[in-house]
Amino acid sequence: MFLTKIRKKKLMEMSMSEIQRVYVAGLLTPRGTWSKNLAIDHEINLRKNVRAGLDVLFAGFDPFVPAFDHIFWWVLQNGEVITEGMIKRFSKSWLEVCDAVLLTPKWRKSPGTLAEIEHAKKLGIPVFNTLDDLEDYVEKNGEES
Repeated sequence: MFLTKIRKKKLMEMSMSEIQRVYVAGLLTPRGTWSKNLAIDHEINLRKNVRAGLDVLFAGFDPFVPAFDHIFWWVLQNGEVITEGMIKRFSKSWLEVCDAVLLTPKWRKSPGTLAEIEHAKKLGIPVFNTLDDLEDYVEKNGEES
């Protein structure tokens, strides 16, 4: 997805009070959504979240993709442990400084995403089902300014 010259100019002119940082939320834990093999299902979930983050970047926003936390497990050393509470804490901290949340496919199957949506709404952070919805919102609100 590449930007039109007009959309790119609008995004470049956004003030700090407008949407720039986008939290990408979605299903990660395998639920047999895409495949009966849970390992494959997890990889597909990761791919969809990372791809959404890349699309957000190409659209001119700054994505935060919690799905990248899986990389932490790659580099753990003997005796080091990452708890679910640690992951939830750091994800929540990043969510709180984002300007919007973008949902990925099948997000309704994710208890974590449901909690993130609830938290975002309490903070007044808008939540979008698609990147097109997010871009339309930015374009519409930019025109009103």
